[in-house]
Amino acid sequence: MPTIGYSQIYEYKESPAYKDWDSYSVDGFYEKIDVKSGTKDEDGDDISHVYVPTDLEQGLYLVEIADEVGDLYHIKGTDYYIEFRGYYGYAGYGEEGVLEVGYSAYSSTFYKKE
Repeated sequence: MPTIGYSQIYEYKESPAYKDWDSYSVDGFYEKIDVKSGTKDEDGDDISHVYVPTDLEQGLYLVEIADEVGDLYHIKGTDYYIEFRGYYGYAGYGEEGVLEVGYSAYSSTFYKKE
């Protein structure tokens, strides 16, 4: 199972103050995969990449997320993306928080840093 390129953080496990921050339930994790030049989408338009479902290694990660296409949010510094179950809102160029990755995407939560 891939890690997200961030070191797991352990100091938050000892004092989980992040649990008081605004929390957002994860619906899925995706990996951005580049495709061969000339690849088309269902409308015949050229595309350069696709987003495929993936799993991430369980743990706590201090991450920064930013807006991507549609309902996806980019985990900055990686090729991984998050889709939330509910409305997250505008993340712009980056918002920090703790990503608690559970045994599946559906058991994972992002806590937005205050």
